[in-house]
Amino acid sequence: MRPNLLNEHQARHIASVLGLLLDELGELATPLPQEPWAAPARARLAAVRSRVLGVFHELHLAPPESAPPRRRLAAYAGVWLVRLEDLRSRSLARYGPVAEGLAARLEPALDAVARELEQLVRLAADTPEPRDANR
Repeated sequence: MRPNLLNEHQARHIASVLGLLLDELGELATPLPQEPWAAPARARLAAVRSRVLGVFHELHLAPPESAPPRRRLAAYAGVWLVRLEDLRSRSLARYGPVAEGLAARLEPALDAVARELEQLVRLAADTPEPRDANR
């Protein structure tokens, strides 16, 4: 039983984003070369996976199986919408002085990318999920 820490939408959002991370961790580990740095990297990827599974356990959520394509698309687009905020000129100030005029050139381009990602989220949300014959 899930404690009342999360509502249904919050639980689904956390499960979607962390489920996507679990999928990505597995995909990142597979193609690593047989080089000295790769073994510790695999160990760190396994440690991150363990920590993510700990978050699921702590919140009494079940880790999702690999997300269906539509949910995966929506999750990817949503994650990248958040990451785009880090590229905004106001956020770039953390990395050093921001040139005058950067916002005027960068922000409209990022807005255009964000609009496309938002369209992907809407498209994925509006597409009915195929029914599984075993349900």
